[in-house]
Amino acid sequence: MARQWKIIQIMETRRTGISGADLAKELKAALRTVYRDLEAIQEAGYPIYTDKDGKNSYWKLLDNFRKGFPVPLTATELMALHTSRELLSVFDGTIFSDSIETLFQKVKAALPPETLDYLQNISGGIKIDLGPTKDFSRVKEIVKELSEATASRKSVEILYQAVSTGRQTTRKVDPYQVWVMNGVFYLIAHCHVRDAIRTFAMDRIKSFTVLDESFVMPENFSLEDYLQSAFRVMRGSPEKVRFRLTPGAAHIVRERIWHPTQEIRDLPDGGVEISVEVPINYEIISWIMGFGSAAQVIEPDSLRKRIRTELLKAADQYT
Repeated sequence: MARQWKIIQIMETRRTGISGADLAKELKAALRTVYRDLEAIQEAGYPIYTDKDGKNSYWKLLDNFRKGFPVPLTATELMALHTSRELLSVFDGTIFSDSIETLFQKVKAALPPETLDYLQNISGGIKIDLGPTKDFSRVKEIVKELSEATASRKSVEILYQAVSTGRQTTRKVDPYQVWVMNGVFYLIAHCHVRDAIRTFAMDRIKSFTVLDESFVMPENFSLEDYLQSAFRVMRGSPEKVRFRLTPGAAHIVRERIWHPTQEIRDLPDGGVEISVEVPINYEIISWIMGFGSAAQVIEPDSLRKRIRTELLKAADQYT
């Protein structure tokens, strides 16, 4: 599918068309494969055709198809936007979802029937599962209003419920950034009570009032720098964490970037040793424990003991 998409993209840029041989060369694919792709694209209803020029044949895109868009986007750009719809499902239940739905309806209206047919034919080729996300319909207005306060640089008074104690506190905050992580909306804000930048889960904000007070965003604030001292969401004083994975689980960490500080070293037996500079909290503990017996913590010793305690408690549940 990606190769067929590339073929359409190439044809968009070639006003005079392109030969099958040139397509094969550009795609680094066999000529027979390219012809099968072109046939599949035509059968899907996409408006491409061949034009003879002497002994040579050139594949072209219908001119009226090129000119049919009311926005300055190419066909493949609109198609990519349409296909990315599932990626934006994390916003369901928020004010953003309404705008996203309106956007996609405009995209759908801008695409000719042939392209929509093609999209329906290939839609089964991509399935994006973002995993469990929270239902934000209850806090739809909170997300909307605090996003606007962030944009307009207005301070906000919030009633916030801590996840650990359940205790509610009233705080005045300066909202710096709305951040989405693992399907959860967070507000990164300067808390006047703590006189420090804090992370607030929006679904734990019980009530709020946008104040008629403006604030100035610090020029040196960087979300990336702020999150450097967190493994995922929970921040703290970073410590060096080093653990090993058996050969069977090694590929899981080799193929992804889990943290900016990570270092991965291959071991002689085919396993790996991973080092990260992160705070020791529930997030890093649950991540390592998720590998089960394939993981062994080397340092720090305090983390080894905490995981050992957790594993013994878990084992007791099955005696």
